[in-house]
Amino acid sequence: MPARFFHAGEAKAPVSPEEADGKKVATAAGVSSSFVIVTTGDLPEAYFLALFLLERSQRVAMVNVIARPMADQLRVLARLRRNRGNKYLADLLLARIDHWLRGRVRRRPGQGAFPEVDAAFMHRVRTEHPHVNCTDPHAEPVLDFVRKAEPDYLLFAGAQIIRPALYEIARHGALNRHLGLLPDFRGSDCPIWAFALQQPECSGYTVHRVVQKVDAGDVLLRRPVAMGGEATLGDYLRRLQREASEGFTAVLDQIIQGKPLYPEPQNSGGRYFPPAGWSTRRRAEKVYRGLTARPLP
Repeated sequence: MPARFFHAGEAKAPVSPEEADGKKVATAAGVSSSFVIVTTGDLPEAYFLALFLLERSQRVAMVNVIARPMADQLRVLARLRRNRGNKYLADLLLARIDHWLRGRVRRRPGQGAFPEVDAAFMHRVRTEHPHVNCTDPHAEPVLDFVRKAEPDYLLFAGAQIIRPALYEIARHGALNRHLGLLPDFRGSDCPIWAFALQQPECSGYTVHRVVQKVDAGDVLLRRPVAMGGEATLGDYLRRLQREASEGFTAVLDQIIQGKPLYPEPQNSGGRYFPPAGWSTRRRAEKVYRGLTARPLP
């Protein structure tokens, strides 16, 4: 059952801080809060969050993970091979080669889902606001950087799995935008898997609190994103990214205005999906093409 997104004007019995037991997310209206955004490879969705926050006179700092050390990447691949076999690993590596050959590893600023995030704005954020590049977000110098920012919230935008040593620094917790409908679709490449499994109605996004278990924190906002007539699956995924980030900023706007949000615990169950391999991506594109060939209801 989809979780509701409670706006301040909706009818709901008042909940005291004691009754909420630490689950209510709120901040005083009109007070500038501190946000640390954690991302990987300077992803434009991270700067989209920064743009939103800076326009509302909030304090912003950024942690950018340049790339995982090669040893870590090899350990991840070894674990995937051990858990899912040689065939899956070969399929995944083929997907990554295909991704690179198509030139999609890195889009130029100002293109794609976030055209307002251009090179000039990214440079301004890096030079005028606290910003650190790193290979390990849990290294002590990075943790010191975050502590000095005194964040009210950590925001994750395309970050790797983060441990409590980092996200527990934030005074009011950490929030993440997940491209998938939790708890049903956890893990990686959930929209790709939704189409590959012929479940396009399960493609969407969730904004949730971050806890130690991956993609298991209380839900703040959960919305499916229906197909809208885009010519390709890639076009649809760009719109999904945009809508998910706008959903994230809607949650942040509630917080900035001092309007409480009431997170809903996730149900148990669901499925964790691994990174989609080449065959899964091709199957998703085939399903999408078949659906676009039919008249939309």
